Amino acid sequence: MRSLLAGVTAADISTEPFPHIVIPDVLAPELYDELAGGFPPLSRMIWTGAPDRLPNNKHYALSARLVLEAPDMPDCWKRFLAGHSGPEFLAEVATLFEGYWPQAMLHCLDGRLIGHDVGRFSLLDPPEVWPRIRQDARFEINTPVRDRPSSVRGPHLDTPNRLFTGLFYLRAPEDDSEGGELVLYRWREGERWKRSIDHTVLPDEWVEEVARIPYRANQLVLFPQGIDALHGVGIRYPTPHVRRYVFITAELTSPWLTVPASVPA
Repeated sequence: MRSLLAGVTAADISTEPFPHIVIPDVLAPELYDELAGGFPPLSRMIWTGAPDRLPNNKHYALSARLVLEAPDMPDCWKRFLAGHSGPEFLAEVATLFEGYWPQAMLHCLDGRLIGHDVGRFSLLDPPEVWPRIRQDARFEINTPVRDRPSSVRGPHLDTPNRLFTGLFYLRAPEDDSEGGELVLYRWREGERWKRSIDHTVLPDEWVEEVARIPYRANQLVLFPQGIDALHGVGIRYPTPHVRRYVFITAELTSPWLTVPASVPA
């Protein structure tokens, strides 16, 4: 299975407002169409409940490990998720963003992202058996917006144990919805030094919008975690369609990201 990062180089990295890549048409059309056609239906993603009773614009996920163990999932997806939740992909990400990894992260990893005990994320494993780095490439959806416009999640930083965040969008051909872009932010002057980062959603007055990346079929967005990696999802307007993507990530067993103790000189 071809890696999403095949052919991607450091020249593709944008640094504003933080290091990230946006790669449109990342997979060949034939492979993308095969994957998109096999994306799990809504009933598979939520496991229980009727679609007409789902919460408005809510998030559901299905981890790579569960998919790989399921006999009814398409083989193309098993190969894709296995490849993007394994050590080879972690090494690709580590090499691509060399020079952009935060020093605090590297300090917790003995100066490098590769060469550690790694494994796939599972909610069923007790902490005492967790590897040093847990990876995942999981199906994620946001349910239809049936009533008021809303954002599934406003400006935020990802969990402080995360190493990187990847989003591979699989917008359905019939999806004519409005909104749902990935919004990139920067801290307003001084806010990064005096505010706690332990918030599910940050107040709007702490941040300012810098860019919007469209929710587009066959597009990859990927970036390292860091104190400036502020992002959120744009407002979605009423639609019967599901917002579909694969979330690709790696994380440590404990947090590494903290607010700097003081404003640097």
